[in-house]
Amino acid sequence: MKHLKTKLFTCLLMAISLCLPIFFSTACDGSSSNGAASVSDFYDAVAESQICLDEIADETYSCWYDAIYNNKYSKDINIAIATARANNRENLNFIEENETKIQSLYKEVRDSELKDEVKAVMSAYSDYYEFVVNVSGSFNSFSANKETYKKALATALKNLAMEL
Repeated sequence: MKHLKTKLFTCLLMAISLCLPIFFSTACDGSSSNGAASVSDFYDAVAESQICLDEIADETYSCWYDAIYNNKYSKDINIAIATARANNRENLNFIEENETKIQSLYKEVRDSELKDEVKAVMSAYSDYYEFVVNVSGSFNSFSANKETYKKALATALKNLAMEL
């Protein structure tokens, strides 16, 4: 009986010693994938906001253009911009709510392995966000900068996606 207990104890120790490396390996992989998940979450949040920002920017451009060249909105640029904002109330609400999430996720991933790509996305996103949410300048500067900001964010997101 004593021999059987010793044999069982030895088998149990061997099983545990064989399982420990697997357990620690899985634990390490889990923390690494959490970081990747955070970068992926950051990417997704910015990409979702980009869609809304594009729609708002395009609507603002269209209304502004109509005010200047098509005699709409009593040729009042402020009314044209206000109309574009009113037409995109849901998009504006979404990006405002998503802004907090993006900022929080950025704090988590800004020092990750993809920090250069993440920083480029955040920089392009911040510029585009400010441009769309706080419209200023002339129609010509708005129309020129709209495509520049849109392309900069799209490129930064594409570069990050290639690394994910």
